[in-house]
Amino acid sequence: MNIAIIGNSEIGMAYAKGFALAGHRVYIAWQNSDAKTESTIPDMLGHVEVCSLEYASAVADLVILATQPKDVREAVYWLGDVRRKVIIDATANVHTQEEDLVHTANAIKAITGSQHLVKMFYTKGYEDQVRPLFGHNPVELILVGDSKKAKEITKIMAVELGINLWYDFGGTDTLPLFNQLTQVLRRNKLAEKQDVKHATR
Repeated sequence: MNIAIIGNSEIGMAYAKGFALAGHRVYIAWQNSDAKTESTIPDMLGHVEVCSLEYASAVADLVILATQPKDVREAVYWLGDVRRKVIIDATANVHTQEEDLVHTANAIKAITGSQHLVKMFYTKGYEDQVRPLFGHNPVELILVGDSKKAKEITKIMAVELGINLWYDFGGTDTLPLFNQLTQVLRRNKLAEKQDVKHATR
């Protein structure tokens, strides 16, 4: 597959490496790409290319949003016509300040008119705050969205990254509850930072 990863976040680079090693062609794009940033990205197996947002979204079969939440609106305005493409919203407000909170899935759907959008939350790294158990099952990936196609493709791609435990949180009507879940993680993360500050004084 041709996979566009929008954003040069740490998680975006991890996805790029994983998908490149799995044999996919990866196109990395963000608003302010430059030679300096491009030189920090290894051309893994010859499967990674840094390019414009317009080009990445045009050639991609799958678009993954991995920007900071506050940058989502600006990024998706440059994607062009992606109404029929699968879009994965992999952003999270966990590290976001109150004034920068964005309900990204709603923004992406409103701007792009996408028919195949799924919100994805990767729980790895947050186990110390919340150990996600749904029933008696541990969960690595939580999915929200109305498109069955988007969810199934996301699951397939997740397996290629070694993620095998997921939970379908429901359709877009569950987004408010999903956002509350990530807000709990955000508050815990901010409290953790405050504790570290006090401990180092």
